[in-house]
Amino acid sequence: MPFEVVKLTENVYHLQSGANVGLIVADGRALVIDAGLDEEMGRRIKRTLESLGVSLAALLLTHGHADHFGGAAYLRRNLPPFAVYAPPLEAAFISQPTLEGMMLSAGAAPIDQLKGKFTLAQPCAVDHPLEVGTLNLLGLELEIVPLAGHSPSQVGVRYGDILFSADAFLPVATLQKYPVPFTVHMAQALETLRRLSALDGVLFAAGHGAQLSDAREVIAANIAVLERLIAMTLERVRAAPANDGTLTQQVCAALGDSLPNAVSYGLARTAVQAALVYLYERAQVTFEAGGLWRAVL
Repeated sequence: MPFEVVKLTENVYHLQSGANVGLIVADGRALVIDAGLDEEMGRRIKRTLESLGVSLAALLLTHGHADHFGGAAYLRRNLPPFAVYAPPLEAAFISQPTLEGMMLSAGAAPIDQLKGKFTLAQPCAVDHPLEVGTLNLLGLELEIVPLAGHSPSQVGVRYGDILFSADAFLPVATLQKYPVPFTVHMAQALETLRRLSALDGVLFAAGHGAQLSDAREVIAANIAVLERLIAMTLERVRAAPANDGTLTQQVCAALGDSLPNAVSYGLARTAVQAALVYLYERAQVTFEAGGLWRAVL
């Protein structure tokens, strides 16, 4: 993937690649936010630190998806000791990466197709919990912002007017390519998006795509995609009771997701299941013995 180091302010950088990385520098030391997909991104982070003449003091991981912590193990092996922070639930996935494949495999041991680098990163031990609220590191005051929905306990990192917003929202081009975006909790995802849309004067340094000084249109597109997924799921259940596998195929076909491989299917099935839970919590569908979802008439 192309790689670019974008300087946002005098001491804040956005390392833009397939999955982006944040970097804040203070007094010759650095905080890094996320670690990218793999060792190659780890090497890019290391070279960036060297070019700036700074040492890594802390790595803050926003959530436990392989494309956001895959470079962490490389940094651990190749840099002097530094502290790793992550939300406690996300830390379980970071320290035991096979959990991601198990989640996409409905809890079973994952098949080989779910063991590629996009779903199985090298493990990295987490030293400290990353809790919502104020965090002071290197003399810097950071705000750890809750961004749950895409991942159970995803957080963002705000420093001044810059918010490293992880995967709270995706670029419009990504939504067009993947019309059933991975989501574990629809209500939380929608609440996160609406809260971010109401922020003024914030520069969003997102987990994917370029930085945005005004993200309202992109956030609105993300809300529309999730609402369309919920509506299509309800439409298919109303047409006929079905299990989650059948509904995943039907919903994705209707929305234009071809489910080309096991990873795509696992990601989409989780999102459809999240839509079903959303509808269940609002008494619009019921779940019956035998695994059938049925609309409430």
